[in-house]
Amino acid sequence: MRSNEKHFAVSGFVMNREATKLLMVFHKKLNTWVIPGGHLDSDEYPHEGALREIKEETGIEAEIIDANKFDFSGNEKEFCIPAPYLVLSEYIPAKGDKPSHIHIDFVYLCVANETIPTKQETEVDDVKWMTWTEVVESNTFESIKEFARKKMGKKMR
Repeated sequence: MRSNEKHFAVSGFVMNREATKLLMVFHKKLNTWVIPGGHLDSDEYPHEGALREIKEETGIEAEIIDANKFDFSGNEKEFCIPAPYLVLSEYIPAKGDKPSHIHIDFVYLCVANETIPTKQETEVDDVKWMTWTEVVESNTFESIKEFARKKMGKKMR
């Protein structure tokens, strides 16, 4: 039976500045390559959480490519925050004493200098920059492979 419980999560497609590689982490619990991300803390905006998770898991300082289309100058009571590239609903199966739940994942499009990543988080076994071919051929989710095929300008052969 699926739980209706929902958690807010954040993640980032972090490309190098040439848009030829994607920053990936090998997640221990999931046993697969994923983009950096995790749960959103209650005291942070989604874009702040995404940048925090990227830094925590990889040691890389990323920048968000803002998807906002509305130009609003704002004030101290109202202001625009960077819009996510997409928002995914992701089913997370039960594991141990944790019931299944849904992640509402605010996924940001980011860019960073292609420096050597360092594994920072205990949930991550490995971190590396992958070429589009490596992403598509890796053990990862279809949404990530699709991103590599479309955004990085390459098609499956």
